[in-house]
Amino acid sequence: MTRKTKVALLSIFLITITILGGCKPIETIEKKLGVKNDYFEFLNNNNVDKISIQSTRDPGFKFIVTEDSAIKDMYQLLSRAKVSETKSTLEPDYIFEFQIGEEVKNFYYVVGSDEGNFYNDNEIFTASKRLDEGIIQNLSFIRKPRDFDYIYYQSILDVLNVLKDKVKLSDYNIGINIQGDIECLKYIFSVDLKSFLEKARKIAPNLELVENNDEKFDLVITVKNRGYDSTNYKTKITVNDRIQKYTDEYFITAVNEFKEWNIKVSEVNNKPKDW
Repeated sequence: MTRKTKVALLSIFLITITILGGCKPIETIEKKLGVKNDYFEFLNNNNVDKISIQSTRDPGFKFIVTEDSAIKDMYQLLSRAKVSETKSTLEPDYIFEFQIGEEVKNFYYVVGSDEGNFYNDNEIFTASKRLDEGIIQNLSFIRKPRDFDYIYYQSILDVLNVLKDKVKLSDYNIGINIQGDIECLKYIFSVDLKSFLEKARKIAPNLELVENNDEKFDLVITVKNRGYDSTNYKTKITVNDRIQKYTDEYFITAVNEFKEWNIKVSEVNNKPKDW
């Protein structure tokens, strides 16, 4: 039985049960149809002391949830996650730690992934995109700046397009290093990185993210943000070519005008006066 069929049947049952009255029968039906799971009931019994949410990319970014209302919100979202058999293939973005007295339950969370995006060694769940977004929005633990995904990744793509006119990028093993871009790491999610890498590999096929393996690459592109708000963006992108033995710097500035970003890549090693 498909999930859509289950939801349709559930709607019919809910109408009937609503007429007859009572919430418990509704929850029972939801669980039988797989629309609701009962694993996260521990969030609904006031026994959770706190929920810690730790970024996997930014060690300094950790959010603590202790308010009962926020924990209840988390229960409402996770209790409707689908039980799954397969974990997401993407790297997790956050680690959730549920503190229940002396007991701790840990889960990995992949933001925006379609399948198996909330899991640990024993349990795997899939939160729908609507619920996925709600976990962030309702708990307010992150507020990604407007258009961040576009402006951040497009700036790197623009530099790659400049480089392809200078060297044959297919001859290089290229590493994109964002590990030190501390101000932006909390906004970087695996699903967005996957989309970016797909676009970047159309320009430079032998391209990967640097993950503590800088030494394996012939050419390393290092990104370091220098300021970002809703209308202005600055970042420095350093290119280290180990084959031709040179290091170049590109200074990217962007301005949001009439709801569109105008991105400008400086001439190599030419720092703008207003930088």
